[in-house]
Amino acid sequence: MKTFVKKGMAAIVLLAAAVIITAPASVQAKASNIQLNVNQTYKQYDFTGDQKPDKLRVSAGSSDSYSYGNYQVHLNGKKVLSIKGHRYYSFKINRLELKNKNIYLSIIPVTDNADTPGAAIYQYKSGRFKKAVDLDAMQKISTHNSAKIMKVTGNKITVEHGVMSYALGLISFRLDYQYQNQKLVQTTDKPKLTDSHLKALKKSYWTAGHSMNVLKSPSGKRIATLKKGQKAKVNRIYLNPKHTKIYLNVKIKGGKSGWVKGWTSSSPQSSKGMFEEAQYSG
Repeated sequence: MKTFVKKGMAAIVLLAAAVIITAPASVQAKASNIQLNVNQTYKQYDFTGDQKPDKLRVSAGSSDSYSYGNYQVHLNGKKVLSIKGHRYYSFKINRLELKNKNIYLSIIPVTDNADTPGAAIYQYKSGRFKKAVDLDAMQKISTHNSAKIMKVTGNKITVEHGVMSYALGLISFRLDYQYQNQKLVQTTDKPKLTDSHLKALKKSYWTAGHSMNVLKSPSGKRIATLKKGQKAKVNRIYLNPKHTKIYLNVKIKGGKSGWVKGWTSSSPQSSKGMFEEAQYSG
């Protein structure tokens, strides 16, 4: 009797394994962040959210022997997105799926100086891909912008932005975009700096090029003055959701901590910069 039971259980295990092996693969990929290639057709992924595989191709037309002049997205044989206006050298394309099964397509075109004009996260709605997040909306605080999809966790997409800021020159920081009320919303407003020109100089402190008011909070009341020539650490910034305001979190050497208002495109600026170590490129 025991032998019969053991044989029966073994048969059930083998049958279950056979079912798993022979069952058709689901169109819902386990990975939530899948890198795709330009000028390649994909037929195994769902992009519309109907749980069925779609046929997607991001096509780029050649401008010359080493660059592209435009790009288009075709889904199930129909053109659903078309962009032109720059010379593109490469593309970073990702299929992003949140825990709640919302699916997005990020397209980050790369041009001169590693800039990414037109970088965006799209979602398919009403027969076309609509922009869910504009990853290039940094013109008020910087002259150059680059973006990179870092990870997808739960219902959140993390993006690293690199900008040539008016305030500090070259800096990088990460922003989280969380799914809320049926859309992606920037939920990070005080990101840490992940890189800056100061690191390349192997320095820890910035030197103030001008005297600045130090505030208790962004747009808050004045609590101190960062005087011209004083040293301060800047490890974090404040960036509002519209990316029109930037504040720098300063820790004055031997003094107080607070926030100073960073330059934007409309700020009165001088050639010296907010800090002596800041370097800019046009």
